[in-house]
Amino acid sequence: MKALIASRRAATKVKKTGRQAESFCSDPTSGVFAALVFGKTGAPVSELSEDLAKQWINGTQPALDRRRMSPEEAKQDPGGILDALCSESLFGGASLLQVSIARETEARPFLDAMTEIENMSEPPNGKLLIVAGDLTPRSKLRKTFEDHKSAIALQIFERSERDFENWVRDQLSASGLRLEPDAEILLLRTLLEDQSLAPGEIEKLALYAVDLDRPLTERDVRDLIILEDQSTGFDLVDLALDGKLNDLAGLMGDQLKEGSGAIPVLIGLMNQLKRLNRAHEVSGEGIHGPKIGERLSPRVFDRQWPAFERRLQKWPPDRILTLMTLVAQTDAQCRTAGSPQEALVGKLLLDVAQVASHAGRRRA
Repeated sequence: MKALIASRRAATKVKKTGRQAESFCSDPTSGVFAALVFGKTGAPVSELSEDLAKQWINGTQPALDRRRMSPEEAKQDPGGILDALCSESLFGGASLLQVSIARETEARPFLDAMTEIENMSEPPNGKLLIVAGDLTPRSKLRKTFEDHKSAIALQIFERSERDFENWVRDQLSASGLRLEPDAEILLLRTLLEDQSLAPGEIEKLALYAVDLDRPLTERDVRDLIILEDQSTGFDLVDLALDGKLNDLAGLMGDQLKEGSGAIPVLIGLMNQLKRLNRAHEVSGEGIHGPKIGERLSPRVFDRQWPAFERRLQKWPPDRILTLMTLVAQTDAQCRTAGSPQEALVGKLLLDVAQVASHAGRRRA
């Protein structure tokens, strides 16, 4: 009997992954009032959740009124969730309630609301859209959406390199953007570093190209795309990874100000970590010294090798992977509406510098 119940429950799981999840976002099926869109850093979670929101808004008559709710608001007024989903909006129709969460604990008020809705005779007229980062199969939030009879869990993956390149070219064509061949190659290579940022970067290029009577050049892409060459030029990242705590603290007040772009600094830090990790992999292949630098992208030249090697010694593979996880968590927090991005990134950089500083003293 227990096995039968378990098998029936498994059969009712409503989840889609990869391309099926993408298809649902562009053409959602009826009978679903709530969706959880989630995926690892780099997956186009924001892009596809926005596609789903637009489909739900425009596919309902009258159109849904979008209302964004922060986790803090939901915690302070959990009853407001059901009110938004079940009551008419100010414009007379139902509402789309959208929330982005950085930690699973922030989802508790929404899970409680889902439990109440499951006991209703029919689902509400409104829609609930929760956007999250990576969630394991054991996640309570993920399981709740998979097991709910009127909800769905949508796991988004990074597109394959070929699919992503085709998607970028489609977006360029739709935006009327013309690029020189070398510029297109550079753009594709750069955007592959973090696919989730591609829509915003393409939009930036489109704005720049308005009334520009020529194709975009490689120089244009280098100047405009924030992801390019992130292994150099980020003084804050360099100081943090080298453990120069005092210098970092003195510079942070000038360079990490409101509106200065905390997200690009995070991306620069992640790319430097990937570069260091790749250097360890090359070393494991039996290549040593400056020859390692020749195998990296961007290349580490002979004159740069001594400083890079000192940094490499401070950051062994296990420490790099731990820091990558922290960077991903901070990135998720920063992408939550109203988050104090500069404060979050500043604290992370100081913590990184503290670790690197201690590592240098232990070696000495």
